Amino acid sequence: MEFNAIVTGDREVGARFEKWPKEIHDALYQRIVRLTKDLYERVLSLVPERTGELRSEIISKVYNDPESIKGVVTLGGKLTKNEAIKAAALEYGAHGRAKVRNYKRTITEAFGRSISPMSIQVQPYVRQVNIEERSYMRGGLAGIREEATKELTEALNEAFKD
Repeated sequence: MEFNAIVTGDREVGARFEKWPKEIHDALYQRIVRLTKDLYERVLSLVPERTGELRSEIISKVYNDPESIKGVVTLGGKLTKNEAIKAAALEYGAHGRAKVRNYKRTITEAFGRSISPMSIQVQPYVRQVNIEERSYMRGGLAGIREEATKELTEALNEAFKD
C-alpha cells in the first residue's frame, strides 16, 4: 500500500485520516513538528523588518488531535486592524488610492531654514499607494512545500511497509 501527502493552504502543512494506528500518528507528528519549526524559521527569515513588530507577531503551533495533526505558522491575534491591513499589504502588495485623514504635525523647518517648533494642521488628502509584494508567509511555504510533501509521504510509506 502506498500513500501520498499533500501540502495545502498558504500557511499550513497537514495530514488527516478518519482513524489511524498510533505508529502512523507518532511518525507523522514528529515530522510535522519539525516541518512546522522549519517553516516558522523560513518565514522569520523572509519577514520585512522595520520596527520588529511584525516579526514578533508570527507564531507557530502544532495541533495534535486523535483524528488529525496540523502545523500552522500564522500571525498572532494581537495586531490591531490597521496593523493587520499593513501586514496583508506587505504579503500581497497594495496598489490603489488611500484616504489620509487630517492630523497635526510639528514643523521645525520652513523653506530650508530652521524655525521655532510650530504645530500645524494637515488637511485630509488622497495618496497613491504602491507597495510591492514581499511574500514572507507564502514565500516560506513555497520553499518547504516539496520537502514537506516528500517527508510526509515517506513517513506514511515507512509505516505501511509489509
